[in-house]
Amino acid sequence: MQVQVKLMGALKKKTPEGGKLDLPDGATITNALEVLDISRANVQVVSINGSFERDLSRPLDAGDELTVLAPVGGG
Repeated sequence: MQVQVKLMGALKKKTPEGGKLDLPDGATITNALEVLDISRANVQVVSINGSFERDLSRPLDAGDELTVLAPVGGG
């Protein structure tokens, strides 16, 4: 299956070509992060199709839009 990926902030450079990621059926948000080589420590917020998602074990569906925001630092 294919999902659309939007990576924000420091993660943007890991966006796959065309913003699309191929995953096996039944893949979860965690599986997608692993394929993208993004550690949980580098994730502040995740949304699926515009809705915030806290459960990273949630399965993705073909055509979903996964958005991941990195933590913001500063002072």
